[in-house]
Amino acid sequence: MAVKIFFTGKIPAEAGESLPLLEEAAEAALGAKFRNGTVNIIYTGNAGIQKINKQFLNRDRITDVIAFNYPPVPIKDESIILGEIYVCLPQAKKQAKMMGHSWLTEILTLTVHGSLHVAGMDDSTQELRDKMNRKTTRILKKISPNNIPNW
Repeated sequence: MAVKIFFTGKIPAEAGESLPLLEEAAEAALGAKFRNGTVNIIYTGNAGIQKINKQFLNRDRITDVIAFNYPPVPIKDESIILGEIYVCLPQAKKQAKMMGHSWLTEILTLTVHGSLHVAGMDDSTQELRDKMNRKTTRILKKISPNNIPNW
């Protein structure tokens, strides 16, 4: 599996040194089902996420994470893109402050959350969201025990 990370603007110093951890978080959430193919993760700003949200989801607002999983195809190589995840860095910073944890914890949480959506998880009900949050916590405990979200 290839997880490719992109930034639409300048890479924040905190993120640059955490790229391997962000990739590991996405890979852990995606699981073996995605071992062949690529998932792109795009870290963007408020304007970028709002544009994506309006263009594809018809919602004219800023949000924290948007995930798109593409239709399954027979995968023979890693050049096939299986999904894209957009994470809004300013929103992550705002939410981290509100939740009382670090910015890194928040972008890891959003990266895992988006990856779980690409892997097929749904959070449309409180029960499903709780299940997704528990899985996110389990993944982060394994890969980065110092970055567990304050739910």
